[in-house]
Amino acid sequence: MPQAPSTPPAGQAEIAAFVRDCWRRATARPLPLIVLLGRPGSGKTYALDHFAHEAAGGITARIDFAPLPVQRPYELAVHLAFLLSRKHSGVRPPRFPRLMLGLLALSLSDLPLDNREAARKRLKSALSQARGSAAVDALEAAGGVIDDLGLSPVPHLELAAGLLVRGFTHLPVATALNRALVSYGQGSTQAGVDALIDLNRRHRTGIDADAALVDRGLCEVFLDDLAASFGGRRRLYNCLALLDNTDRPHITAFLELLVQLRAEKARSGLYDPLLVVATAATTRAVPGPSDGSPDDPHISTPDTLSYDAWRTRPDAAPPHWWCPVRLRDLDEVEVTLEATRYEKERAGRTGRPEPWVLPATTPLIHRLTYGHPWSVRTLHEVLAGLREGSPAESDLRGLLSVRTPGTGTPLADVVRSRLLAGLTADQQEAALLIATARTPKSAVNAGLLNDQPEHARDTLMRELRERLWLSRRVPEDAHTRGGRGPSGYLLPRPGARGEGALDTTFDTQPVLHPWLRLLLLDRLKDPTSGSLARWRQLHETLASWHARHQQPLDALYHCLARGELPLVVDHFTLGMAEGDLIPWLRELYHVTAAPMYPAWLSDEPPQRRATELARELAPDAYADERLGRPLAELCAALWLAGDPRNRLPLGHPELNHKISAKLRQLAMVADADADTLLDEAERYTD
Repeated sequence: MPQAPSTPPAGQAEIAAFVRDCWRRATARPLPLIVLLGRPGSGKTYALDHFAHEAAGGITARIDFAPLPVQRPYELAVHLAFLLSRKHSGVRPPRFPRLMLGLLALSLSDLPLDNREAARKRLKSALSQARGSAAVDALEAAGGVIDDLGLSPVPHLELAAGLLVRGFTHLPVATALNRALVSYGQGSTQAGVDALIDLNRRHRTGIDADAALVDRGLCEVFLDDLAASFGGRRRLYNCLALLDNTDRPHITAFLELLVQLRAEKARSGLYDPLLVVATAATTRAVPGPSDGSPDDPHISTPDTLSYDAWRTRPDAAPPHWWCPVRLRDLDEVEVTLEATRYEKERAGRTGRPEPWVLPATTPLIHRLTYGHPWSVRTLHEVLAGLREGSPAESDLRGLLSVRTPGTGTPLADVVRSRLLAGLTADQQEAALLIATARTPKSAVNAGLLNDQPEHARDTLMRELRERLWLSRRVPEDAHTRGGRGPSGYLLPRPGARGEGALDTTFDTQPVLHPWLRLLLLDRLKDPTSGSLARWRQLHETLASWHARHQQPLDALYHCLARGELPLVVDHFTLGMAEGDLIPWLRELYHVTAAPMYPAWLSDEPPQRRATELARELAPDAYADERLGRPLAELCAALWLAGDPRNRLPLGHPELNHKISAKLRQLAMVADADADTLLDEAERYTD
């Protein structure tokens, strides 16, 4: 259920404040071309809904490019001009005399090219005809309907020109023509006629270079018309263009041309009043060096946004006029607020009080989705429909298997399909293999994609990066296994307790977004996508590759994914002799973050299943009651706790008691630094 448009979408308050600051018009000034970059379901369209609500009554235009055909840059400028020139309550809309005349010149197949005076008369006749066109009247009357459908209102040049000429019906035809010609000719009507003849000639040639000059000329007069409309009167706000789904090459070409023209005019101190806020699901929509990596310095984050931080120099190159912003996921508090808001709205709609269960599910919802906005809303809706809003523990554990109303499709399939929108079928299949590795780069280097179709093998990593599915790794510690945080408390701090800067778990390589990875792994575990034998073979390949490259912890990670618990227990048994067990804990969390195949799960409560896994997979260690058994059970419990669906009941996970008890047992037999283990055990105590 989307938020009311009067309120900024959750997690976007900083972006809303930035757009509002740019929209207010104190004086003519540089304006950024803002591009909201986000994965599918990150709230891009909701953001535009909010901005449209905020700017209601102002000079605004909104276009969703998803259903529209490919258009030339000048056609996109005409589309914007049509929407901006409509009547706005209490505000005088901008007029586009230069653009209007240019369109008329393009539409005339009989414009004399070698006689200036004859050409001027033909233009005057065309202008007079456009003002009285019945077709224009019909299209103008249907403008609201066309606008609602999101279709282009300018299918023909003569109709487009006729629509734009409506603002000049109070002027004699000759006066309107002369004013527009003067602007084309930079003060001379004769030079203006020559410029329009040249525009018409180039439009007829069919040569790409000529077409590019026509696009440039008409886009330039579009900006000039806007600047002129705002130059002679005081206005409180700039124009606002809200452009949805702009990640198509022809739209990028149009925006790139606008930015190029802006950069050129800024050298002379000229600024247009058009604030563009666009959305895109891939960084390819933004020309320049942006690649979508988690720490891409060319993409802003919401917490760093401000007009002063962006403001570009008058002589800045075109790339500096872009302002790409990465939409963020929701934090834990925001997920709780979303749950509360949903239940309030549901109560208002149904007329009966809600049980207020959803806010209590935040530990599960946030750790499953990591705050992906659309997924949070979707899971809230599904949970609200289970047992009349009071789902049982078994419902929570099997949440992703719930069949969605209407379609009968498992929730995991619905969400995975939405998140992978934009990837081809072969890329989606290859993504299953990428998900088996801790980092996508290691999957590629280990050769997991070698047998995939060439297209998927060569393009998948770029697609994942440009579609913003690569993230910083999440620090593994008690906070990620159901205990108390804060997250990252185990990361090394030089000088702390004599510890150096060395971190054996440190890796700067980006990882797949945890929510997408979980959904892909669930699909890979499904019998229709593979088997336990295939699962083990993939992780054996990865374990061998890491071992060859002297990365023993990552090799152990994949050994544990194969079910080789004894190797993990042996490694950490040796580490118990160290004098400082903080690095030991850090490595323990790193290794036990490995994914688990469903064959090792059962209907038993996770606390009991941890004991069973230790006994079944590591019988020799389990026989050692003093050290081997508590360590094997601790590893199994942390392994299970890596999946938030095993951390139930909410608020008091059963596994916490198991983890705390085993850490205390190990503290009793530790040769040194038992207090570190006791401190860690306390993090799992209610």
